[in-house]
Amino acid sequence: MNKEILLASFIFPERVDWFLDYLKNNFNIEKVFCYKNLDDESKLIMTFKITVNTEKPLNFKDLFPNAVIIHKKGNALYTINAINKLIEEKFPDSIGNIDKKSIKIDWSEYQNKFILINKEELSIFNISRVF
Repeated sequence: MNKEILLASFIFPERVDWFLDYLKNNFNIEKVFCYKNLDDESKLIMTFKITVNTEKPLNFKDLFPNAVIIHKKGNALYTINAINKLIEEKFPDSIGNIDKKSIKIDWSEYQNKFILINKEELSIFNISRVF
């Protein structure tokens, strides 16, 4: 069985062309989106989907060392660990044995933002789509 996974990779601007060629030539991925981190413009964020066979494990860190599995709500990008940390911080009463899926997040607050964990800390930064 196959499953699509959305990944985000952090790329130096001078390596964008190389990275696009790498995706196209090695994985036949042509649909790639590029975002600028408005809070730190030293790297761009490239997002793309990869199809994996759920019966055959794939080590993403070998293929994409600077990539993380992400999810998308509107124009908000996030990791699951980051959302769990966001819920813990915004809803401190929810810590413990509570179903985090039942907590409603106001996604309008996080449009054009990337939410992730960086060194055990919640990071939320502003993004803008380039292409």
